[in-house]
Amino acid sequence: MNSFKIGLSATLSGRHAIQGRESLRGIKLFTEELRTRGGIETREGKSLVPELIFYDDESIPEKTKENTLRLIEKDKVDILLGPYSSSLTLACVETAEKAQRVVWNYGGSLDDIPSRARGKTVSAITGASSYFQAVVDMIHDCYAEAADISVLRLAGSRFSETVCEGALLRAEKLGISAAVYDFPSGTEDFSAILSRAKSRGASCVLCCGGMEDDINLAKWIRRNSDFDFGTVATLAAAVNEFEKRLGREADGFVSTSQWEPTLSLSPDFGPSPGEFSDGFARAYGYTPDYTAAQSYNMGLIIEKLIESTGKTDEQALLGEALRSRFTTFYGDFRIDPETLRQTGHQMLVTQWQDGKKKIVFPKEYSNSRLMV
Repeated sequence: MNSFKIGLSATLSGRHAIQGRESLRGIKLFTEELRTRGGIETREGKSLVPELIFYDDESIPEKTKENTLRLIEKDKVDILLGPYSSSLTLACVETAEKAQRVVWNYGGSLDDIPSRARGKTVSAITGASSYFQAVVDMIHDCYAEAADISVLRLAGSRFSETVCEGALLRAEKLGISAAVYDFPSGTEDFSAILSRAKSRGASCVLCCGGMEDDINLAKWIRRNSDFDFGTVATLAAAVNEFEKRLGREADGFVSTSQWEPTLSLSPDFGPSPGEFSDGFARAYGYTPDYTAAQSYNMGLIIEKLIESTGKTDEQALLGEALRSRFTTFYGDFRIDPETLRQTGHQMLVTQWQDGKKKIVFPKEYSNSRLMV
């Protein structure tokens, strides 16, 4: 029995800690289950058992760089996972690129991460520019020509800017009127922005903020019933923390999600969405968010590639990843060999309804209708 090392800079404290801890639990569950199964059996009859090594980056890019260098030089990991969040993933990519190492990216969604890695990255998630495009598609279906969108963009956030730009491009393509309003982090009073949105007849509001920003917006809307929009979508509404903080006031808020436990599909490899969700709940006592699914899914991808190649050499695995196309519980996996962007995976639109998160779009995956 041989072991191979998986290393990552884990985000266990700081501003991204909620999603970072969830991500670590996902990859820990994968490695523990794989060890229980005896590892990955290669065609040569070898059993390869994973060893997980991680260090807290405290949501700080410089700390991420330190951890990445330590994983490469001291721990000599075979597989280098990126951290959660785009800013930290870029810090990891910058360090790994200098050492000519491949980054297995499950948590950084900025569109240019693959190009910044200079061809040495495998991304399993949909890029940030596509985050709200499915929401705009849904709005077009539901509101048709009556739709008018106001997009709230977090000032100084490249991620928010990218999400916003993607939404605006899709709105323009569909002939939907849209306007953008910037707001600073920490905003609690949205009256000025939303008054402008209401005066121009906006039927829908999309907020591209951070966790606290989105929760602040939701609380403000709930306290100010005069500001009634048909659909309000926030990025944070995709995770359980949103409902935990707002309770039943979360009902009605829409989001875009990389994955949901209730997703109905038949994977080619690994557990079904329900089986993964049940296994996570047994291990940690609650239903997982998509952030846990992302890291677990990356583990599955690596397992399949090792089975196919019989190697843990990252260059061999990278080449196999670029040739591969398959479906896991997370959705389709397919990488564009030119851009190295993930093109197989599809975003979902969710809405909190009666204290539960429902998939409302696209129709082929929905388990409820949009409440307006």
